[in-house]
Amino acid sequence: MNTLILENSENGEVVTDVYQKLSQNRVLFIHEEINDAIATDIVAALLSKNDEDSTQKITLFINSEGGDLRSAFMIYDVMNLIDSPIETVCSGSAWSEALLLLSAGTPGMRFATQNSVICANQVFYDKIHFSDLTDAKIVKDLIKYDNKKMLEAFAKATKKTYKQIAADFSKKTFMTPTQAKKYGLIDNVIKPQK
Repeated sequence: MNTLILENSENGEVVTDVYQKLSQNRVLFIHEEINDAIATDIVAALLSKNDEDSTQKITLFINSEGGDLRSAFMIYDVMNLIDSPIETVCSGSAWSEALLLLSAGTPGMRFATQNSVICANQVFYDKIHFSDLTDAKIVKDLIKYDNKKMLEAFAKATKKTYKQIAADFSKKTFMTPTQAKKYGLIDNVIKPQK
């Protein structure tokens, strides 16, 4: 996808990358599956923007159906380490690991556009292979640990008990933005001004 735009400057027209321009204005995007490369880029940008001015908000737009939980927690941890307020906006979809990040925004600054789709579910690993029962038990324990950490993060974001979150998200749960707001995963639904 071409992200280059032409802009007028003192020296005539210049080519600018739209994401780089938005990043300069403290607007970041997660618009694909979350992986180590995406997480590293987002973390670097968060740290850089926080270093520039920790009193100014950073806006993180999210349109993702999740991805790697470890990569998502890499972003989540840095979101909770820096001082800059973080506004999160779901525009499109926020599933699983992406929902983890959406709900981790600064309280009062977590939004979804009215046509977004929000989905919560427990951790699922579909690419792990093992050759013996010992490996299978290790993987099972890892999945249980990861699942517990993610559900604890949802409990913190929604101010609900871990037990309730575990019961409510025991299977894939789709929500409208209004339902997500009522549940406590976001703070407001963005509706068109027109």
